[in-house]
Amino acid sequence: MQEMLTDRVDTPSAWRRKDLENDGSWCLRITTAQEGELSAAADEVLAKGLKAPDFTRDDFRLPELGKVLAGLSEDLEKGRGVVLIRGLPFDRLDETRAAILLWGICLHFGRAMPQHAAVNLGGYRDNLVAHIVNQGQDYTKLNVHGSLTSAEQMPHCDPSDLVALLCVRPAADGGGVSRIVSSMAIYNEILDRYPHVLDALYEGYYHDLRKNAAKEGEEVTPYRIPVYSHYQGLLSCNFNSKTAEAGTKKLGRPYTAAEQEAMETMLRLATDSEFAYDMVLDTGDLQLLNNYTVLHSRSAWHDPDAYEQKRVMLRLWLKAHQTRPLAPGFAGGYVTGSKYDVAVGY
Repeated sequence: MQEMLTDRVDTPSAWRRKDLENDGSWCLRITTAQEGELSAAADEVLAKGLKAPDFTRDDFRLPELGKVLAGLSEDLEKGRGVVLIRGLPFDRLDETRAAILLWGICLHFGRAMPQHAAVNLGGYRDNLVAHIVNQGQDYTKLNVHGSLTSAEQMPHCDPSDLVALLCVRPAADGGGVSRIVSSMAIYNEILDRYPHVLDALYEGYYHDLRKNAAKEGEEVTPYRIPVYSHYQGLLSCNFNSKTAEAGTKKLGRPYTAAEQEAMETMLRLATDSEFAYDMVLDTGDLQLLNNYTVLHSRSAWHDPDAYEQKRVMLRLWLKAHQTRPLAPGFAGGYVTGSKYDVAVGY
């Protein structure tokens, strides 16, 4: 087991709900000038006959907004780990233009990584752009990804440095609300009040690979993935209760009492309103999160029958331009061995 951090995390990444409410510097509202720059860049891409993900920063020029995005990239790694860009200019029915704007902006934050093929309804090359829409699957079943359903999802992080989520259409019934929470603030609370669960969190859990393993027949990660890892002076988190619980079922190895208490402590704090911040995303809103310092979840919703009224999100998993030191055995995350090579730190 790695060396445990015994000091509190004293950086902006250890925020609580009121910190985000009291200081909106993590949120960028697109100005008229920036909107014009984005629209011109998207028009240029379309004029060349290109679409996401088949163009580069040279094809999507943002001379002024690009400088702002560089600062936001710094905030994602060294600041709060959360950025919200509101008001990207596209129509809620124009998914092609939405994907172009998402791709062009995110080229400033990192390199996109492939995602599982089941969320590639839009036919994007190499599954680089995930098309998140309810496909009516049962989230309680093994091997089912939450992004294929309209079910509530519990706090977790995705298997990449950064995750970018663009709202094309919000849920018609007001559901599907995004909730984010600082895993660093949770750590401080555990250190203060529940230090006895830290051993289990540092030892970690086996995780279900949900049919994404490189080796045939490999159903579960070959080793435990730590929830918290302290390496080269930085604390990082990797948490997903869904895949951990499924991993125990596939292994036929129930949690120990210590593992169960540690998992319940994480979930209780991650859903506590003192820590968690609810974020309603509307058409044109782009959320970016640092997966090592922020957990995310969402509420359930109900879609109308017509596709044009369904909730649609586009998602990128990004390998950040700013690399983060990660301990061996932690860097691969809970998708270690994925045939899509989405493991970070490769």
